[in-house]
Amino acid sequence: MKSKKSILSIALLLLFLSVADLAVAQSATARKETRKGNKEYKQKQYDKAEVNYRRALHDDSTAYRAHYNLGNTLYRQKKYDEAASHFDKALSAPDLNDKTRSKILHNRGNCNLKNGLSKDNRAEGLQQFQQAVKDYQEALKLNPKNDDTRYNLSYAKKLLQQAQQQQQQQGGGQDQNKDQNKDNKDQQGKNGQNNQQDQQNQNDQQNQQNQQNQQNQQQQNKKDREQQKRQQQQQQQKKQDAERLLEAVKNNEKNTMKENAKRVEAATSAKIEKDW
Repeated sequence: MKSKKSILSIALLLLFLSVADLAVAQSATARKETRKGNKEYKQKQYDKAEVNYRRALHDDSTAYRAHYNLGNTLYRQKKYDEAASHFDKALSAPDLNDKTRSKILHNRGNCNLKNGLSKDNRAEGLQQFQQAVKDYQEALKLNPKNDDTRYNLSYAKKLLQQAQQQQQQQGGGQDQNKDQNKDNKDQQGKNGQNNQQDQQNQNDQQNQQNQQNQQNQQQQNKKDREQQKRQQQQQQQKKQDAERLLEAVKNNEKNTMKENAKRVEAATSAKIEKDW
């Protein structure tokens, strides 16, 4: 059983190999360049085919077959936006039959589908999937028997549904983020107020502590001065006591010396009187 991707590729291949049935008059040069482009297209030389189709359109801008085939060539080169614009111009050709118009719409739907799939996520490809669904629906109205278009339409609807679901999820996530951001801002505001109050309380406590420390320091300084004063008084008192004691010792020594001198003098006198 083939995968969806391979089936989709086959659907695109079948329609792109179908040569446009645009029965519209073209200039001889435009027809010549278009035939060259068709030959190169079949050989998968898409860059060369593109050159010849553009030459045809340069000679005759109303060469709708060249627009259609150039769209096919650009699609093969994954230039989906530019390819879709040439399919638009091919659709403006006069007197298109339903089968040919259905092919062009199918191919333009393929461009929109590929554009949607090239996005990073399904939600970004939502508009492209919507347009692809419209193109396939219009193509089926003109050719209801085209199973390739029917399959591509089913596939495009599934992609569109996925894109819508993803967009809803992203939208819900954005709303949730908004609510979360609002809650965060409110909480930040409350936290800011609380922080300010806490800071003010800390400042008040610090000021009180500083005042208390200052008072304690003043009291300690006073005690230190009083202690120093007492120590100085004590030292002064000790000095005075030492001086008095020294003076007393000196006086005592003087008295002692006088007494000794008297004794010596007396003893000497006695000896002299006795000997004489």
